Amino acid sequence: MPIQRRWPAPWIFSLLIWPLGMAYGFNVTALPFLLAKAGVPVDRIASVIAIAGLPGVLGVLIAPIVDVKLRRRTWLTIGIFGTAIAACIYFPLIGTSNLILMTSLIFAGGMVTFLVMAACGGLMIRMLSSADQSKAGAWIQVGILGGGSLSGAIVIWLAARMPLVATGFCFAVLIVLVAYIPFTIAEPAPKPSAWFRGRFVGIGKEIWALARSRKRRWGSLLLVSPCATGAAQGLLPAIASHYGVGGSGVMWINGIGGGVALALGALCSTLVPGNWDRRLTYAAAGVTNALAAIVLLVANRPTVYVAGTAFYLATEGLCAARSVALIVEIVGPDARDASTLYSWLNAAVSLPIAYVTWLDGVGFRHFGTHGLLWTDALLNLFVFGIVAAVFVSRGMGLRSVPDGSTLESDSMAV
Repeated sequence: MPIQRRWPAPWIFSLLIWPLGMAYGFNVTALPFLLAKAGVPVDRIASVIAIAGLPGVLGVLIAPIVDVKLRRRTWLTIGIFGTAIAACIYFPLIGTSNLILMTSLIFAGGMVTFLVMAACGGLMIRMLSSADQSKAGAWIQVGILGGGSLSGAIVIWLAARMPLVATGFCFAVLIVLVAYIPFTIAEPAPKPSAWFRGRFVGIGKEIWALARSRKRRWGSLLLVSPCATGAAQGLLPAIASHYGVGGSGVMWINGIGGGVALALGALCSTLVPGNWDRRLTYAAAGVTNALAAIVLLVANRPTVYVAGTAFYLATEGLCAARSVALIVEIVGPDARDASTLYSWLNAAVSLPIAYVTWLDGVGFRHFGTHGLLWTDALLNLFVFGIVAAVFVSRGMGLRSVPDGSTLESDSMAV
């Protein structure tokens, strides 16, 4: 069972996850804007962003090391400094001439940043009570989405006033400001263990236990569906000019204002009753995101961009928070390799973000801005339609059914 402690408090996870939020904000806000400004086509920007998001999937290859040898807080600190160093290397390469090298280095830096996510997930599961885990999940999204958008605005502001080399250095400094916080957590020393001997067998048992559970299995399947991804966030800055919005507008709308919208949307997740079925609430959050994309289709005007983007980012925050709530429920309090299993499920969430971003880019290539937004919206509505049909056909209610019960076994046997 998770260790009951008064520290860390749930809100501290918004700071612990800050370096990941910084990297995320750069990838989905500052990077697409700077590349578009440098003359890179939108469809190629979509490909770069999709590749930059792949560490969220492939990072599972390194996740097992966070559960062995060192404390999770130590791995967290390593991830923080590695993220800062990587930024100093790839920032000067932003542009058209070094696009492949830049993308490769952003990908490599993202693999190091994955340690931040894995360590935070393990600390949340092991150090917090079940009630505090739900709150910490919302605060994690505040740090990732809200803090990430604010960092994106900061990068755009700095890039307009100084060379990219100096901008990258300032970006790195903002990341390492939180490097001391992990050491304030009184995490117990890990038990002696080999680096990898027997680890994969144990991880395999954890995954097999997940696969045997009907509720956990179907929850995991929902995580890899094209639902509640908020994938268009990374492309909104690139199409801002189509609405008559310039660089300063992107900085305020997608950056500072977007950070507030994302944070508020994530915190709205705490209003969802804890006994509601988290699979249904996750799919329903995707519907709100689809409605926001439809708002952006009303007209190509600055006011529509402001309202639609604010709505889109707020609903994305809600989607992200509901995904963490679903992941924590799937992992459960008794998982030995909590960081690893948490990372695997986060990878499941990152995969649809990558491929939906690519599909949005394909929609833009063939049908312009409307194709991008309709692709994003219809995927959400399609998945919710399937989930709602299952719940209605099986007579399931809003309340979650304990795993292993008769109703659960019958209702999800599809």
